[in-house]
Amino acid sequence: VVIIGGSLAGAACARSLARMGIDAIALEKDTFPRPKVCGGFLSPNAVNCLDGLGLLERVRRRGAVQVDHASIHVEGARFDVPFQRAGLGISRSALDCVLAEGAPVEEDRTVKEVCEQGNGFRIKTEKGDIEARVVIDAAGKLSRFTRRLAEPEFGIQYFDPQARGSSMDFWFFRDGYGGAVTVEGDRSNFCFLIRKDALPRYVSKPGRLVTGPLAYARVPGTVIAIGDAAGMIDPFCGEGMHHALHSGILAARVVAEGLHGGRTYAQMKRAYDLESSKRWSGKRLLLQAMRRAIRHPEALKIGLRWNPRWFLDRLWATIPS
Repeated sequence: VVIIGGSLAGAACARSLARMGIDAIALEKDTFPRPKVCGGFLSPNAVNCLDGLGLLERVRRRGAVQVDHASIHVEGARFDVPFQRAGLGISRSALDCVLAEGAPVEEDRTVKEVCEQGNGFRIKTEKGDIEARVVIDAAGKLSRFTRRLAEPEFGIQYFDPQARGSSMDFWFFRDGYGGAVTVEGDRSNFCFLIRKDALPRYVSKPGRLVTGPLAYARVPGTVIAIGDAAGMIDPFCGEGMHHALHSGILAARVVAEGLHGGRTYAQMKRAYDLESSKRWSGKRLLLQAMRRAIRHPEALKIGLRWNPRWFLDRLWATIPS
C-alpha cells in the first residue's frame, strides 16, 4: 500500500497497516517538523485515537497541554463550558513528528503521478517508481489526486508567547471565527477561518501562515481519500484532527481486510466510502447547518444562552471506531 502524504491521516494509516502485517509506506513531500495551519486542538475523540495508536504518552511527553473547558466569545458575550472529557493542545509541527517517528513514513519524497496498471498502481516519484496494490490519498486539502469543492474561505495561523492555561478560547465575529489553545512551550496557538473578501485585513502582520481555499466536500472519484483530501471537517467543531486520525485508521482496517480477503481495489474503496459515510455523514450534515447559523452571531448568542452544553455535545458526539 502506498499512501500519498505522511501527516496525521497518512501516518496513522501507515502505522495501522504495518501493525496488521501489511507492507505500507506513506510518502511525504515535506520534512518534519514543518509549519502548518492548524488549530492545535486535539478533541477528546482525537485523544482516544492517539491512545488506540499507542502514541498518547509520547504526545504528552512532547509537551501537550490539557484543555478542560471552552470559553466561547460572541457579540460581546462569553460562555464558559466545562468539558466532560479533556482534550489536548499541541502544535501541528510537534504532533506530525510524533506520528511519523518510527512509522513507515518516507519524508522528502514527492508523488508526481499515479497510474493504474493491471491489478494495481504505479506511483511515479522523483526518486523512482513504486508498484502497489492499493493507493490512498492523504495529501490534504490541496491534494492533486482528489477533487474537492472549494469555498471562499482561508485559514490563518500564528503563535503568541503567552499561555492561556487549560482553556480553549473561541471567537465568532463578522469576518469569520477562530480559536486559541495553549501548546507546548507555554505559548498559544491561534487559528482563524476568514472569508476571502476580508483576508487582506488579517494577513499583514508578520508570522502569519495562510492556507486555502478550504473545501468541505469532495467530488466522487476513483481513489480512496482520507483526512482533508476527503473533504475538511468544519474547523469550528474542533474535530479536524480527530477526522484525520480516524479516517486513516478506518481506511487501514478496510484495506487490510480487503487484501487478506482477495478483494479488488474498487471493492475496497466502496467498503471504505460506506463505512466513512456511516460514521461522518450525519456530523457533516449537522455542521453544514451550523455553518449557516454561525454566520448570524446574534442568533448564535441566543442559542448559547439557552444551552451552551448542547453545542459541544453535538459537535463531539462520539464517532464509533
